[in-house]
Amino acid sequence: MQWRFLLATLFILLTSCSTFDFTHDHVSVTHEPTPISRVAVFDFAFDRPERGRIDRGKIERAPNAGEIVAGILTEHLLDAGLYQIIGQQRVKTLLRQNNLTQTDLLARSDWGRIRELLGVEAVVLGVVIEYGDWRSRLNWGGISVFNARLVALDSGQVLWSISANRNTALVNAAGATHAGAAIAVDRLKERLNP
Repeated sequence: MQWRFLLATLFILLTSCSTFDFTHDHVSVTHEPTPISRVAVFDFAFDRPERGRIDRGKIERAPNAGEIVAGILTEHLLDAGLYQIIGQQRVKTLLRQNNLTQTDLLARSDWGRIRELLGVEAVVLGVVIEYGDWRSRLNWGGISVFNARLVALDSGQVLWSISANRNTALVNAAGATHAGAAIAVDRLKERLNP
């Protein structure tokens, strides 16, 4: 009798751990990619800093998730060797020296000014849709959903876009972001260098 109870409990725990995992990635590349060597990665937009509830419990969202996700994607782009990347701190310093904010610069869509100011050929822009750590009574994990695109500064054309969606049990939001970014950048590299 005790074995049946123990096996039933173990089965419930194992199935509850696996049912929360969800992954999805997508990569799109223009048909005629422009050769780009130097890029800047801007902080991603994130408009959900509030605490909230999801169907399996509470989710704690980091208010600086846009900066965190952009930093993680930068690491994976550097590891892939696709581009020379201007660091986020350098971008912020250059903008501050010129009395500009990232929002002001992007709102004007002044691609030539960005190219001149930062010395890059393209920028990576992105949006974080969800980022946080969640807990339920039986489980915990992290969720990271983001989209990013590379915009050529000479034309304003989007050269590629990636999206990653990870909702993973027993991994925090940063770990979920690393997993999503790693797969998306690997797929991007395959598409750019067939």
